[in-house]
Amino acid sequence: MKRALLRLSTLIASIILFACSERDSNEFNIQDFGAIPDGSTVNTEAIQMAILKAIETKGTVIIPKGRFYTGSFTLGPNMTLYLEEGAELIASSRMNDYTTKSFIFAPNTDNLIIKGKGKINGNGESFFNEHWDYDKRPQPWILIQDAKNISVSGITLINSPSHCLVFDFCENVKVDSLTIKNHPRSPNTDGIDITNSKNVLITNCNISTGDDAICIKNKTGSKYFENPWQNRSKYTEDILVKNCILESDDAAIKLGTGSAFHTRNCEFQDITIKNSRYGIALFMMDGGIYSDINFRNITIETGGRQKDEYGIFMDTHRRDSISEIGIIKNVNFKDIDITTNGLLYFSGYPEKEISEISLENIKVTIPEADNTITAGWEKPKGNRKIKYWNNTVSYVQSPGSMIVAHAKDFKIKNLTIHHQQGKMDRHGMYLIGVKGLDTANVKGNTLNKESFVFTKR
Repeated sequence: MKRALLRLSTLIASIILFACSERDSNEFNIQDFGAIPDGSTVNTEAIQMAILKAIETKGTVIIPKGRFYTGSFTLGPNMTLYLEEGAELIASSRMNDYTTKSFIFAPNTDNLIIKGKGKINGNGESFFNEHWDYDKRPQPWILIQDAKNISVSGITLINSPSHCLVFDFCENVKVDSLTIKNHPRSPNTDGIDITNSKNVLITNCNISTGDDAICIKNKTGSKYFENPWQNRSKYTEDILVKNCILESDDAAIKLGTGSAFHTRNCEFQDITIKNSRYGIALFMMDGGIYSDINFRNITIETGGRQKDEYGIFMDTHRRDSISEIGIIKNVNFKDIDITTNGLLYFSGYPEKEISEISLENIKVTIPEADNTITAGWEKPKGNRKIKYWNNTVSYVQSPGSMIVAHAKDFKIKNLTIHHQQGKMDRHGMYLIGVKGLDTANVKGNTLNKESFVFTKR
């Protein structure tokens, strides 16, 4: 009996040893390749060597506890980058330590996993002066491109010097429990950008940025590709964002301005938005299509340092004076609670209306209503480089808290707009050229003698 137990224990020990050796054979700790966790030694070579071994074995690169300073590196397919709790990758502040445009570049990286409880620090403020201007910077900061089956989870991304995490022409992407924190003054530091990508799930993220928190784009091509774009997807579709907390110096949730082809089947639900210039913004600029977009169970509080703010902003504009006007249709808002001193704005063009827009169970609270708020406002374009044209239409200075212009089949059910206090010569709703308006249980107040609803043909 003792011999049998001895043989059994020996067998178990052998199995455990074999399992450990199998596990360890494709796990590569960067310190084994010479990385030094002092926060100042450049560890690029050690990290890249560990990555190459992981690519060869479909293995895992381990970033252990400690502060590892590094230049840019490139990830590969079928590998995992794992940051242990207490681990911090610190991006170099010197551009000569960057061999690619991005700090982390991941091209053609099918089956890539980035996970853990550690932190990646972009050292962003070292690229800006006291006025938040920059000369050169890595851009975008983390770029995953032309890849399928991507997972990013658990880690914290801070101090990005540019667009933080970009998925460019990707498919089957999962982002979960990610924290992104950038300085609110840092320019172009979008949290997550999704461009011409499909089947993307973003859940349980906490994002605070100097630019758009989550941005959905569709472009004629990628400025990051050297090869022609025509062989790649023209669609951005099947996007689900839920259970997130978002804060932005610009738009918490944004579609555009890149809008060349078709963005469709996007769902945003169970989201808290705070202290953002725009809660939800749809910028149609490039003659494409937004369709089948749904927003549900979202709390929005606008604010920040900008002079203008919008609980919801939906607009068509031309990137140049002769470009085609894009299409916005079948966009639905349900169970939305908005607190703003600004506007809700929905506008198409007289020759091409926005259509099939619905609002259901919408509560709007305006704490301090002031008729001078919009006097100096110009219609936002979503990008400083885009101009106003002779054929631009703009209604942001109209005297209404909710402005709807050049729309058809616009449905409203259970909408309340409550002006709490202030001096206001504004209507609750200001309608311009709206066709097929269908309303039920729309109510609210004004603070002077204005009608709650004003219609202009």
